[in-house]
Amino acid sequence: MRIIDFHTHCFPPHLAPKALSKLCEHIHKEPEYDGTPQGLIKKMDACGIDKSVVLNIATNSRQESNVNAFALSLLGDEYGGRLIPFGSVHPDNPNVRDTIKTLIDGGIKGIKIHPDYTGHMVDSDELKPIFAACCEYGLPIVIHAGWDPVSPSLIHAPPEKTAKVLGEFPGLRLVAAHMGGTLLWEDVLRYLAGKDIWFDTSLACEYGLNPDLICSIIDAHPKDKILFGSDGPWSCPTKVADYIRSLGLGQKMEENIFYKNAEALLGITAV
Repeated sequence: MRIIDFHTHCFPPHLAPKALSKLCEHIHKEPEYDGTPQGLIKKMDACGIDKSVVLNIATNSRQESNVNAFALSLLGDEYGGRLIPFGSVHPDNPNVRDTIKTLIDGGIKGIKIHPDYTGHMVDSDELKPIFAACCEYGLPIVIHAGWDPVSPSLIHAPPEKTAKVLGEFPGLRLVAAHMGGTLLWEDVLRYLAGKDIWFDTSLACEYGLNPDLICSIIDAHPKDKILFGSDGPWSCPTKVADYIRSLGLGQKMEENIFYKNAEALLGITAV
């Protein structure tokens, strides 16, 4: 069965060592690969991953153009079409709509924002222009959802506030990473399950999401809106895949999670 990993990260080779070192200070976990595109491809080969969505994040407005230039570079022939880069838009950008249009024209399939790194609540006014532009263009947007070690005392995208965004922007193709909210999965079941939103599986097993609870979320949610994700380099795709297979969801649902739902959202085929 082919697999699309909807949640990975990599960095320009000259920046990867510094980026991983800084992130390890917050995450307190050794990475599964060296953080480079080549390291990601090697890990994909070892774990049987066909394609990976690479989520690039502009944590400040000064980074945005370089982050997006790197994202566009991942579309190059040297990666064989196996990496699907997402760009990023920082809330301080005064030309959100133009930036998103430029990314789409360049072949980018979506964007990622991390409210904990930018310091904005997910339902804040500052993020609304980004959501509005993504609605206008039908562009998928991934948000970090739930707890994050960079901001342990303030969760910027709790399920209840994410639900408010859905209410304000109907039709938004929103992916709430980490099964809707790391460590807040009871609230995911209460506020988000069954709504028009995608979840990815990243960090679910790493942070001990109870199999009964994840099955309750999956049972209550549209079957076309669960995506396989590992959060590499911070988790091994094989470990996450084994966790999904252990749930006893059946072949059809596993196919949905491992690749069919991602293909439909991105408008691609895995091979």
